[in-house]
Amino acid sequence: MSIESNKQLIENYFAATNRGDEQEILTFLADDFLFESMLQAPKQFNFSWGREEFAAAPKNMSAMMHKPIKIWIESMIGEGDKVAVEAKSYGEMKSGKLYENVYHFLFTVRDGKITNAREYSCSYTANDCFGGFSDGSFD
Repeated sequence: MSIESNKQLIENYFAATNRGDEQEILTFLADDFLFESMLQAPKQFNFSWGREEFAAAPKNMSAMMHKPIKIWIESMIGEGDKVAVEAKSYGEMKSGKLYENVYHFLFTVRDGKITNAREYSCSYTANDCFGGFSDGSFD
């Protein structure tokens, strides 16, 4: 696929994420998809997910919010099979906190599907809002 096609795939993935459409998210992910949280501390935020856990994450995170989480792309660069994305998120937590994080994602695309996603974000912000989980899930 072309770099532009890869970037469009990532844009489509984010649109499905913002709709919380777990089934559509799955259509963008390869069978061997792997998500890697690159956060180093606290340790519970350094985890990996397969495709099902990754596709369920927007719904699970949004269950802790008054409205579904929104993530928008600030910038995107593609080269070869990689797409790098700078993004921001916003969510009003039921706890009264605001979840406003910034991200760098590095996606790898193969044959029109996302095979890998690495997420770099602010662990302080994530821990402040989601610090109660310890097993890599938002349940």
